[in-house]
Amino acid sequence: MFEAAYLYYMEGLTQQAIGTKLGYTRWTIGRLIDEAREIGLVSITINHPRAQTHHIEQQIIGELGVQAIVVPGNNTDGVAAVARTAAKYLVGRTAVRSLGISWGRTMTALAGALNEGWTTGVVVYQTNGGPTHAGDNEVFSSVSAIAHKGKGTAHTLPAPALVGNPDLGPHLMAEQSVIRVLSGAHSADAIIYSPGTVTKDSVLVKSGFLTPQQIERTRAMGAVGDILSHFVDANGEPISAELERRTIALPLSRLATAKHKVAVAGEPAKAEVLVAGARAGLADVMIIDIPTAERVLALISKEK
Repeated sequence: MFEAAYLYYMEGLTQQAIGTKLGYTRWTIGRLIDEAREIGLVSITINHPRAQTHHIEQQIIGELGVQAIVVPGNNTDGVAAVARTAAKYLVGRTAVRSLGISWGRTMTALAGALNEGWTTGVVVYQTNGGPTHAGDNEVFSSVSAIAHKGKGTAHTLPAPALVGNPDLGPHLMAEQSVIRVLSGAHSADAIIYSPGTVTKDSVLVKSGFLTPQQIERTRAMGAVGDILSHFVDANGEPISAELERRTIALPLSRLATAKHKVAVAGEPAKAEVLVAGARAGLADVMIIDIPTAERVLALISKEK
């Protein structure tokens, strides 16, 4: 057993070659190698950071049916950690020639994590309206900067995320300039976004679209977070037809049919909306940190 295990693991011989050398059949050698592992003669260690989180990823895949990439390590800044991993994910994907992108703190961190020349000739489309007041560079950072670093072009959305008059929203959504950008986002090779929370720290509150009192009312209406500025319930459904009319963004129905959707979050407070989005088919991949992943699994366990 020792000879078979040593030749197999240390010298890299095939089971057939070991059998010939020791005078046994390949099947006998295979049995000896298996038994060596079972009795502890051989132990296998995978020296890769992802080994720390692989079991968590498999649990999430089994529960939600989406690919999960859980960032290993005790990261003090979850947003920065998931942004770095999301950047590697984008670079590792082949043929990302077009990209739909939301805006916010996590996407700004993603823009910072991407290297100059991460790709060439990328076309980046903004997926939801953004801040219009001076001094807020979130949209520039997360849309234009990603395009610039990818030696490509950016198509920003010439509209706010939320309008005050619900009758105005449908008119803006019918504008050709808005239609072109959102159609480009829908047909892009990938859409990457970070969902928002229903708290006073939401970027929609920080950007002046909602007051702290209004965000609390959306929570009272059943919102667990926002996806591309659409406030959704635990099933990933919009909570209010009136709010939907005020929202200038890629519709959730079109997000669901996009080629590849990646949700990125490094904050446990976003666990509820991540689960909702996965269940509604609004994400194919989650890139999250360990605390967020543990919160996701805790929420699922609580429901059982």
